[in-house]
Amino acid sequence: MNITRRESEIIKEISHDPMISQLELSKKLNISRSSVAIHIMNLGKKGVIKGRGYILTEPSSITVIGGANIDIHGISNAKIKNGDSNPGKLKITPGGVARNIAENLRNLSLSCKLISAVGEDSHGEFLLKQIDHAGIDSRYIVKDQLRPTSTYMSVVDSTGEMINAVSDMEIISAITPSYLESIKDIILRSEIIVIDTNISEASLGYIFNTFNKIPIFVDPVSTKKAKKISAYLDKIHTLKPNLSEAEAISGISMNNKKNLQLAADWFHRKGLKRIFISMGKKGIYFSNASESGSVSLNKKIEIKNVSGAGDASMAALVSAFKKNYGIKKSAYQALIAASLAVENKSTVNPLLTTKKITRIYNEFVSKKK
Repeated sequence: MNITRRESEIIKEISHDPMISQLELSKKLNISRSSVAIHIMNLGKKGVIKGRGYILTEPSSITVIGGANIDIHGISNAKIKNGDSNPGKLKITPGGVARNIAENLRNLSLSCKLISAVGEDSHGEFLLKQIDHAGIDSRYIVKDQLRPTSTYMSVVDSTGEMINAVSDMEIISAITPSYLESIKDIILRSEIIVIDTNISEASLGYIFNTFNKIPIFVDPVSTKKAKKISAYLDKIHTLKPNLSEAEAISGISMNNKKNLQLAADWFHRKGLKRIFISMGKKGIYFSNASESGSVSLNKKIEIKNVSGAGDASMAALVSAFKKNYGIKKSAYQALIAASLAVENKSTVNPLLTTKKITRIYNEFVSKKK
């Protein structure tokens, strides 16, 4: 079921005040009363609103759990010179692996809720506004009075390659097992759960042990944080590491194609259902119990920013899974999404759409089979 951004705004207002009138909604959203009436009627047809008085159903959707940050990108005008001041530009944008994945899901017309944490500060206020504007359900984001909103700072050279990054994500510890337990019934309604490993190992363990009947997709985030999931591979449906993260978890060197298959076999023996290993410019290696291989895209790509490629890939994998695509086609969808992400200066490319992914797939993949 696809929920538009305007419908998401109406749902949020109704969840706060089920008795709100259409006139009040029109004033709050700065649209005509007749437009509100049409949106209400459409939400009724979709089964989101039932009866009079705007009783909301809790539709099953995708739940994304993890980080929401303020991203500060330092973009050098030329090749980075270490130990020196490099002229360039600074860009401040909403970010965080989980938040980015959620926004990409909305761009692919999928409804989702985000479970994360922000501080009660200007950065947190900015993030919440951006999250709401994207049409992401923000009702279960923790507002922490004691800690500042997460900040992620990266340095990118003129080619778009990230040179280094520093993050302050202490606030993510607010997503505790006890908090997740308090919204357990909400999470249990999910079709799919997507998590990043920024959250604590205790919270990861709670998710894997409590919601293992729901397909869980995992982004390992980094080599250090990836190791948190080693004991739970049998609870994971889909894992999307890069080469370094796959090596950190498996202990198998990712220096040749044969070792990629050895690593995939190792993951499957541990109980993992599907793995998609990002190989950068070389494409994606994919594997499940019955099929494995690699895909690449023979398409010229103008790289402007690589930091959002993995988040777009994950969203595309979720979208492909919902459409019952095979694993190879899913890998292509993820690769195409990544290629679209890196062609935009923003971490999340607002032009990433299902229509565009389909067009590129038909042009560069389907016709050549």
